[in-house]
Amino acid sequence: MIRFRSLSIVISFFFLGPPVRLLAQPPDCLEPHRTLLSEYKAFHNANKYNPDAQYLVQTCWGEGCQGTGDRVRGTMFLLRIAIAYKKILLVDWTRPAPLTNFLLPNDIDWTFTGLDPNMFHTHPTLSKMDFDEAIYNGQPDAVAKLNATKIHVLMTNQHFYINTMAGVTPVDYDRKVDIGSCYYHFLFKFNASIIERGEQHLRQLYGPSPVDYIAWHWRHFDADWDKEEPVLVSNLRATMECAQKLGDLVGVNPVQQPVLLITDFNIFRQFVLAGELRKVVTLNITARHLDHFQSEQSLEVFSDVFVDLYLMSRARCLLTSRSGFSKLALWMAGGQLLKCHRDMIKCEEEIVWR
Repeated sequence: MIRFRSLSIVISFFFLGPPVRLLAQPPDCLEPHRTLLSEYKAFHNANKYNPDAQYLVQTCWGEGCQGTGDRVRGTMFLLRIAIAYKKILLVDWTRPAPLTNFLLPNDIDWTFTGLDPNMFHTHPTLSKMDFDEAIYNGQPDAVAKLNATKIHVLMTNQHFYINTMAGVTPVDYDRKVDIGSCYYHFLFKFNASIIERGEQHLRQLYGPSPVDYIAWHWRHFDADWDKEEPVLVSNLRATMECAQKLGDLVGVNPVQQPVLLITDFNIFRQFVLAGELRKVVTLNITARHLDHFQSEQSLEVFSDVFVDLYLMSRARCLLTSRSGFSKLALWMAGGQLLKCHRDMIKCEEEIVWR
């Protein structure tokens, strides 16, 4: 006898496709940030097309924009500035491809849609010195210039959570990951194509049904400098022991559900793909640095950067590197992953949940 629940799963599989894992839920924003973002959403929606609107625009139109995590944290930093100075935040990356191929607007529309893009390329902007004097020092003349500037265009990778700005609501440093996740979800959501490709990889790795797994991000810098750095086997062992401890806490057995490795250490990825490590799996992806762009490379190459991030954000727990890429995955995740992550270098310390 077939139960109705089982029958519904079978029907869903054949007519709707295999089950999809629930997307990470945006975290509940701590005050005062919840109110700040709610009020800014109303302001942005009401004034984006106002003839008197003033714009703060983060761009990546050429080289030197840095990596994915660096760029996104800069956008989140500028959101804090835009809130404080009543500017309309816009984001326009064209290198290596338009940002909307990977990430889409969420609570506000930060694209140039409905506006003339040329005005952001040709309009006079504020000097970097005046901008810095205004936001960091509150220098009256510089603040007056910023308040009178219709369009300020810049590329910044400033840390989202710094508290050295004048007149900007501070971020509690001890809660910077939680607050950062709130700001990230206010700005961004994954393009559906990234989600689809990520889910395909998860089904290939773990089967058709959703499962919990431990992810491990290892930032090794090989994709940046195209060379292999030495590795301490003792560090690898400590990392795997830490993964086991995390798994024990949340009921994930790395033997049954191997740890998902995301790394720019491409040689080691190939080692794992060959099945040399029993408790680790990875994707057949060659990691690339988003700012190391070659004209012959396809969009798919850079989509894989965001597929890696998606899979990290979908994990039950995450081993992180001291990297903006790891932080970005945590911001993307929200929910339970914010309470189950650990720096892979500090695995010998007692795991603390918060």
